[in-house]
Amino acid sequence: MTPELALDYLGELSTDIEAAVVLDRSKAVAAATDHDPQRAARLGEHVAALLERAGSAGDGAGQVEISTADGSVYAVRAEHWSLAVVTRRRALPSLMFYDLRSVIGDLGDGT
Repeated sequence: MTPELALDYLGELSTDIEAAVVLDRSKAVAAATDHDPQRAARLGEHVAALLERAGSAGDGAGQVEISTADGSVYAVRAEHWSLAVVTRRRALPSLMFYDLRSVIGDLGDGT
């Protein structure tokens, strides 16, 4: 599966997703739902920083959830990819993480 197809598939799985980004191993944006390169890059930078910060908390966090009154951010990291979505407020965390883990697994090793 390509990063672009991964985002298309996620969009089919959940109507709660408002934005999504796939980062490669070097933390570069491999695909984003936002077609504006500057906004996609900014989202990628925020996701990379979020996962880096969470990982430095001690357990190498492979998943992160941030919730606000308006919505949530869910991010997962694997060996070759990182994947994050911004959702509406009503998204179910367990379902979002299940979908993200499933899709990141389908991305494979990037070859």
